[in-house]
Amino acid sequence: MGTRSMIGIYNPADGTVKAMYCHYDGYPAYNGKMLREYYSDPVTAEQLIDLGYASSLCPTVSETREAAVHQDQETVPYESVDQYMRNGHDYCGTEYLYLFDTERWFVASRYGDDQRFTDIDTILSEKAA
Repeated sequence: MGTRSMIGIYNPADGTVKAMYCHYDGYPAYNGKMLREYYSDPVTAEQLIDLGYASSLCPTVSETREAAVHQDQETVPYESVDQYMRNGHDYCGTEYLYLFDTERWFVASRYGDDQRFTDIDTILSEKAA
């Protein structure tokens, strides 16, 4: 069973979010860490999200593409960050939403009462403590 996630990038010019689906390893200790370590520049993040689908994240876009079971899925558009937060979890029952604001990665979990994006560095440092 996968830990499903959506990985999105915010477009500050028009306020939209473009997202991809990732089937496995969606929890912050894996996907969050991979995104922070390997996809923290806007060009690489955009290239990753343009894949539209990942079975699991790998250190490079090409490795992620090669490992993908489905290579023909399109990205999922959202009109705003709020719409992404409200509807992103409904896409294939995702458990985590990731958002890149062109500078930092954030994550939101479908669990708990406080539905908001938190800086991935904060989440990872709390897990390490």
